[in-house]
Amino acid sequence: MAAAVILAALAVARCSESTPPLLPPPPMPSGDCVLSFVIDGDSVRCADGREIRILSIDAPEMAQEPWGARAREELLRVAPVNTPLGVEYDAVRVDTFDRDLAYLFLPGGDMLNEHMVASGYALAFIIPPNRRYEDRILAAEAAASAAGSGLWGEWGFTCRPADFRRERC
Repeated sequence: MAAAVILAALAVARCSESTPPLLPPPPMPSGDCVLSFVIDGDSVRCADGREIRILSIDAPEMAQEPWGARAREELLRVAPVNTPLGVEYDAVRVDTFDRDLAYLFLPGGDMLNEHMVASGYALAFIIPPNRRYEDRILAAEAAASAAGSGLWGEWGFTCRPADFRRERC
């Protein structure tokens, strides 16, 4: 009887050692980008020549001084030139300017799109059908706005980038 109990205990221990913990799968990149140039707070160029418009965010335009430059500086701070980025596409992969539309992931796995909004240097800008991370991006904007993070604390969003492009402010 004691031998049966020991064998059963060993079998359970062996099973628990070989069963990995259940974790959500990481985002599956559709391609990689080695960052070669930061155009502004929501657009980058990869070493292979692709230009990527970062999905679900809208950063101030460079002409929106000084806010555009500050957004670009924040992106460069977290993703300096030569940073390898994971690229994940959504339903629509290219915009009317022939730029790739993508979610970008930093080497540690953090989403660059979400970081820019959470740090207060970009706004949520959801354009259906590209809505995969809509909840995360909107939550990041609400938290950044409430905390006065980044440009929220500097009146940087009194003229939203979309309104600036339409010459409404």
